[in-house]
Amino acid sequence: METLLQIEHLSVCFDAPAGTVEAVRDVTLDLAAGEILALVGESGCGKSALCRAVAGLLPANGRMEAAKLTVAGADLRGLRERDMRRLRGKVVSMVLQDPMTSLEPTLPVGAQIAEAARVHAPRLGRDGARRRALERMALVGLDRPEERYGLYPYELSGGQRQRAALAVALAGEPKLLLADEPTTALDVTVQAQILDLLRDVRRRLDAGVVLVTHDLGAAARAADRVAVMYAGRIVETGTAEEVFYDPRHPYTRALLACLPTPEKKGRRLYAIPGMPPTLMPPPRGDAFACRNEYALAIDYELQPPMFPVGGAHLAATWLLDPRAPRVTFSPPEEEPAGPARPPAGGPALLEVRHLSHAFPLPGGGSLRALEDVSFQIREGEIFGLVGESGSGKSTLAQCVMNILRPRTGSVVYKGVDVWDRSLSRAQRRMLRTDRQMVFQDSAASLDPRMTAADIVAEPMAVNRVRPPRGTLRAEAAFQLKHVGMDPSYLDKYPAQLSGGQRQRVAIARALAMEPSLLVADEPVAALDASIRAQIVNLFRHLQAEHGFTFLFIAHDLSLVRYLCDRVGVLYRGRLVELAPTEELYGCPMHPYTQALLDAAPLPDPRRERQRSPRRFDGADAGRDGPFTEAAPGHFVLGGKEADL
Repeated sequence: METLLQIEHLSVCFDAPAGTVEAVRDVTLDLAAGEILALVGESGCGKSALCRAVAGLLPANGRMEAAKLTVAGADLRGLRERDMRRLRGKVVSMVLQDPMTSLEPTLPVGAQIAEAARVHAPRLGRDGARRRALERMALVGLDRPEERYGLYPYELSGGQRQRAALAVALAGEPKLLLADEPTTALDVTVQAQILDLLRDVRRRLDAGVVLVTHDLGAAARAADRVAVMYAGRIVETGTAEEVFYDPRHPYTRALLACLPTPEKKGRRLYAIPGMPPTLMPPPRGDAFACRNEYALAIDYELQPPMFPVGGAHLAATWLLDPRAPRVTFSPPEEEPAGPARPPAGGPALLEVRHLSHAFPLPGGGSLRALEDVSFQIREGEIFGLVGESGSGKSTLAQCVMNILRPRTGSVVYKGVDVWDRSLSRAQRRMLRTDRQMVFQDSAASLDPRMTAADIVAEPMAVNRVRPPRGTLRAEAAFQLKHVGMDPSYLDKYPAQLSGGQRQRVAIARALAMEPSLLVADEPVAALDASIRAQIVNLFRHLQAEHGFTFLFIAHDLSLVRYLCDRVGVLYRGRLVELAPTEELYGCPMHPYTQALLDAAPLPDPRRERQRSPRRFDGADAGRDGPFTEAAPGHFVLGGKEADL
């Protein structure tokens, strides 16, 4: 196989006011044409910095050193920006993690894709570029491309924006595609399509793909080889089968242990203790030593070299040294989830009745987001809501929380219609304080000019609630401690916090008012496996301790199965199935639910290679059929009893 990408002894540093951050440290790897390499690891481990160095997209304070860095035979070291532009997009292209930073907010997404096509193929002309853009939009799963061609990025859902960014990157048919978390904001069906698309692109174009992801299931589905990064270094590399079935570095084993499985329901998820170290400067020895229960004395003094395991499988751990004592790895013991919460069989806390909503489109017409949705959430229940991006999950949450006024239907909370214009002042105050929401993007939902203390105390200040602990700052300190953050974070701004820490601050703010209903809209979608386990354990603990009722929106189906009591499935604004969790996962009745569950990625490369998830094109959506009870507590849209 022809070697497409060659990296030898690559290091990337960033100059900061407090010192130099060594984000990537002495990385050596290669990639063959037609191969997919997955880079996995926690946030802050250097994955994105490595890709930006290869693409020539380091910021002004970034510095790169490498003994060798070539793509398709072109040496990328020391290239001027003008020369790099000739290669970027046609030889090497990158899909950034946050599509809002890569898409121009003042241009329609179709025009941006067409522009990228014309830059790399001027002979296409205006009409040819438009046709290429529509082809790329369809290729990456943007349905109704003609209709969405003229939409702006802010008019698309997070998953749709991610697909548009991928379409821009593929417009020039690059030799090397650097995909930085391209499926983070996508639902499982589109995620499966995008991962299959990456495999198809590498075969069709003989292109190489570097897939940066914290989703081990996505890596298992798409990657030929896997490289595990920690604290700026590659700590294990090998084929997907070698790394997933025979992990040798303790960090790789810990990542796999964090995944939710049906067997773990009712028990706390394993979470790697501590946090990745600061790399200003990096620690001596093995950077994972302080979080590794199997660490040896030498781990705190010397960095381990790469030890061969077999074939192309290498791991940087002193435990593989012939002189090291033999260690028998045992699976981490999951602790009980805490006090058992009472069964959710009480009265309905929230009732959604025949809810419909539509958004106006430029030039007339409207885009239907919700259509005749009805369900109840009982007191003390964790109700999961799943569906593809753009299916109406976030729209429904915003209608429930008085952010969007629905076109028709009603939302009743504790017997009060939340959209009734004649509500008393006491009822309006109850609705403001008794319901809280955690948004998907914690960075966007936290005021960047406020400290963590001010953010957490803001609901009390706005609603003029007397803090139970005397002062707003004391209350903020208590709430932060409640979500696992010590008082040293009180005076930090959101930009000074990691993604997991920002999400904890957002949760602390939502819980400060001790709400009865907590709406969590994709609260862990962008978090790595270990931080996600910590947040989910926190949700379970708080729910058991305080009896909160949750509306939990997610596209991670394994997590929904682990956490929720009942699950509703949305498809294009319609509720197509609703059932107790194990009933729905064990016997899905609607064809869309079946396709959704089939598409969920598994951290199992052999099963991912063998299975062919069914596709659902909407032809059998049952949109005009009744919503019937096919089994006790199990409702399905369409009423095709013969097939149930």
